[in-house]
Amino acid sequence: MEFCGIICEFNPFHNGHKYLIEQAKQITKKEILCLMSGQFVQRGFPAIEDKYERAKKAIDNGANVVLELPTIFACSNAENFASGAIRILSKLNVTHLAFGIEDTSLEILQKIAMLKTENSKRFKNAFKNEIQNGISYNTALKRSIAKQFGDENIIEILNKPNNILAVEYLSAIIKQRANIIPVAINRIDNGFYSDISKDKFLSATSIRNFLNEGKSVDKFIPKNAKIESFFDKNSEKQLNMLQLLTIRLMSPTALSKYYDYSEGIEYRIKTLTNKSGDFENILKDITTPRYREPRVRKLLLYPILNIKADIVKKAYHSKPVCKVLAMCKNDKSLLKSYNKNKISLITNNKDYAGISYIQRKIIEIDLLASNIYATIQKGQNNQDKKIGTLFL
Repeated sequence: MEFCGIICEFNPFHNGHKYLIEQAKQITKKEILCLMSGQFVQRGFPAIEDKYERAKKAIDNGANVVLELPTIFACSNAENFASGAIRILSKLNVTHLAFGIEDTSLEILQKIAMLKTENSKRFKNAFKNEIQNGISYNTALKRSIAKQFGDENIIEILNKPNNILAVEYLSAIIKQRANIIPVAINRIDNGFYSDISKDKFLSATSIRNFLNEGKSVDKFIPKNAKIESFFDKNSEKQLNMLQLLTIRLMSPTALSKYYDYSEGIEYRIKTLTNKSGDFENILKDITTPRYREPRVRKLLLYPILNIKADIVKKAYHSKPVCKVLAMCKNDKSLLKSYNKNKISLITNNKDYAGISYIQRKIIEIDLLASNIYATIQKGQNNQDKKIGTLFL
């Protein structure tokens, strides 16, 4: 059986996601395999709903199977997020990849991806000159790409989150020589950052804001995906306290072992987290033009999730592993068709016994993330092993 893959967060699942699944099915004529972030998402925040809730809603709205994108990739920067996800999909029977884009075309994004992956000498020099100005990696990348195109409008295209991820997906496909056909689907809401709805469509960001403000979101959510409970701002504050406490108990040397800690940032983080103030103010104090707030937020998350640099590095070169969160009970074709020599899929507790040391370390981070999430939400511990895979 062949699949069309969708790399997603569904944070929360809304009408736009249902539209994406429907369009992907209509265009590719394939079953839909979703590779979804677990309890923590790419921006370094906890998901607003539990991963099993989101996986169930995806199945109820047209997906055939939902796998968990390992936390070490799900909470990384856009490049590593995409690279880890494409590597997993390429090991499965995924022939197509469907993703959303904003106010541009697939052809332009493919040209940008090609330029980025070719890494010509001229492009390298342009990027080096930009990064030496003390700006962030993403800003330097956008500026150097725009200069190579000779078109400043490229920056505007790359300022939109869906387009950034699309370029990274396309780049990863090129680099990995993955036999995956990209399918770009235009967003039909008013964009990632807009808090203005368009008919029954509103961005996930705005829906999360509406939930925390006590506003109704029923219009923007499928009827069978109603949100009963969610990870609210008070829960986030509890998580933030745990993050600060964890870092305060560590030495700079211990912090330096975690993923993406470089250039002595551990000393800045250690010094500023020891000072008084709430989490958000400490976060702003740590932020610099080079270390922007989204990156710092993730740096403050990695210690409690035990995401260390050596495990992430090894994960990119080891046999992939991921958990099957949910699938249609009458459609278990994936479990029969995938090559077990290329990837390990976990559906029950017996599957944990057959994985390698590195795979176990990857999965242990996912289990830890789930336990932290459940503890703050006053839920049960070890839910991953108690639930296994939902067959719906």
